[in-house]
Amino acid sequence: MPRKPAHEQFDTLSALQDRAFELFGRYGYEGVSIGDISKAARLSKGALYWHFAGKEELFLECLRRLHAIFTEHVIEPMRAQNDSMMAILAMFSGLEKLLRDPRVQNGVAGYWLVPSTPETQRLVAEQRAFEVASQATIRDVLAAGSRQGHFDLGEDLEDMSQAIISLMEAAILPLRHQEPDEVHSMTRVLARTLFRAYATPEALRTFAPLLQKGAALPA
Repeated sequence: MPRKPAHEQFDTLSALQDRAFELFGRYGYEGVSIGDISKAARLSKGALYWHFAGKEELFLECLRRLHAIFTEHVIEPMRAQNDSMMAILAMFSGLEKLLRDPRVQNGVAGYWLVPSTPETQRLVAEQRAFEVASQATIRDVLAAGSRQGHFDLGEDLEDMSQAIISLMEAAILPLRHQEPDEVHSMTRVLARTLFRAYATPEALRTFAPLLQKGAALPA
């Protein structure tokens, strides 16, 4: 069979990735078959295997796409801020933008529905590595905030960074059922909870106006 022109190969790959990303996000790894993806993309199974060795490789590609979206909205804006308090505010602002991103509006809870089996070890390891790296970024920002006198975390630094990752994941899972106003209210509640619990009085006074409902957080 002659090889397809480059533009046709790209269109085929794009269709496969887009449909697979949506299906895996809604139904998880075990809830989607190669046949389901091929049918949704209106392509043959052979076309899928032309680009991917199997379902595991395709799921891994989709999982990395989700991680890239999270990094774009949350992690990169945090790293771009020199001030730790502004970095934390950028984190909550990024979470709000993530929850409104049209690429994930059909749901992504399925990416947490991965059984721990020999077949899925790479997938579980990839997700865990991403969570560890994201937690490290948050921990570094919180630690910088403590050094700058903005936060008083004491011995809670490690636990808080892990808790923030867990809270963000909990917010992302049901995102397709949330209206924009609900997303906005939720991020402000999370931000106010963190600041009231750990921000120093001076920092809380300075940043309190930005934590109110309706206030625009930094990008």
